[in-house]
Amino acid sequence: MTPLRDGRWLLPTSTWRGWDGYCPNGTRMVAFVSHDFGHTWPEYLDIMHQPGIIFWESKIIEFPDGRLLAVAWAYDEEAGKDLPNHYCVSHDGGLTWSPPASTGLHGQTLTPFLLDDDRILCVYRRMDVPGLWVNLSTLDGDTWTNDAAEPLWGHHAVGLTSDSADMAHNFNVLRFGAPCITRLPDGMLFVAFWCYEDCVSNIRWFKFSIT
Repeated sequence: MTPLRDGRWLLPTSTWRGWDGYCPNGTRMVAFVSHDFGHTWPEYLDIMHQPGIIFWESKIIEFPDGRLLAVAWAYDEEAGKDLPNHYCVSHDGGLTWSPPASTGLHGQTLTPFLLDDDRILCVYRRMDVPGLWVNLSTLDGDTWTNDAAEPLWGHHAVGLTSDSADMAHNFNVLRFGAPCITRLPDGMLFVAFWCYEDCVSNIRWFKFSIT
């Protein structure tokens, strides 16, 4: 959920096929819009669409200048593989969006958080190397630039990327994802995520600051 400065609430999600395969609007990222604090959702924004690409686990953040940034996990259905996380930008409150473009981050679920200096902190499940990672980026107009990256958790584990020889076995003993980020009253950032370690379900968290 993204509350905007103009009072709207945005609920990003994606379309999906019915059980019979019917999907009249195609697979795309959309966001439902509420003008009354979630009581009704009378309209939606059409955000990301690219033939053959599915956009999952989407998020939206708002910049002080009014720009909206949308990010999503991108999946090439025909090739059967993940693409780098994609993003797009709106300068008119979500009416129109830039074409989906790569962030250069090879991940699945990605959660962005806007810092006070307008840098973007992203926490995501990385797929080119193991683990949950934190990344610092900047958005210059519509151009995404990655500046720094550090592992948070799971980076010493093996078999967590698409190059593993036995993904089924590895994901039976270690699964994780869906990070969420909030700022604490003392200014620290608090990150929580789910994980499944040695057949035990856990919620883990980190607390840190960015300099």
